[in-house]
Amino acid sequence: MENSFHENRSVGLLLTFIGGMIDSYTYIRYEAFASAQTGNLILAIIQAYERQWDMVGKKLLSTLFFFMGILLAKFLIDYFKKKEMHFWRLFLLYFEAFIFFIISLHFLQPHPAIITIIIAFTAAIQWVSFDKINGLTYTNLFTTGNLKGVATNLYDYLSTKDQAAKTRFVHFLLVVLAFIAGAIVSVFSYRMLGTSAVLIIAGLFLYLALSETFLVWRFQRNTNILQKK
Repeated sequence: MENSFHENRSVGLLLTFIGGMIDSYTYIRYEAFASAQTGNLILAIIQAYERQWDMVGKKLLSTLFFFMGILLAKFLIDYFKKKEMHFWRLFLLYFEAFIFFIISLHFLQPHPAIITIIIAFTAAIQWVSFDKINGLTYTNLFTTGNLKGVATNLYDYLSTKDQAAKTRFVHFLLVVLAFIAGAIVSVFSYRMLGTSAVLIIAGLFLYLALSETFLVWRFQRNTNILQKK
């Protein structure tokens, strides 16, 4: 717990659920993916052929800021590791809650390109900063790699009856189901609430930040009590 709260299964699955919501919401609302940059680049090439330059620009900017978000996340990991600050990811969760609340405000709605690049930048930081559940790698923003994990580990388990492969199969299956569930909820909530659906994402980030802050505080309090005995 001291330095790996972000690897808790509940954290990873909720972030993956949110990732499904983010990608679905961004595509429905802005016709661009928040994190699936392969899709953005393919759509950009198709739209360039059709001379839809405004759409091309939005997708290329999304990819650029996603790239910049990855660089920043790597810097943050190295920086806080050197400072021995283990719980900096809590601040990232509060930051994401704030960002998605800001995105819901009306003054930004006429500027879809700005919103798209903000989401892509923030999502990239999340992707790199939260990349393991109980030591097992996963992806919380898109699910191609997770599907590969489901298939390969299912095959390994059926072939060898290896319990480690079974554990990895269940791990990836839960992640895939969480992503799909998030995408489904995003579609229905957008149909019912419109752009206000993004507030659900902000609320989930805030809930996750507050709940993990409480768990970290309780852990540190109990640790201090034991040290004093």
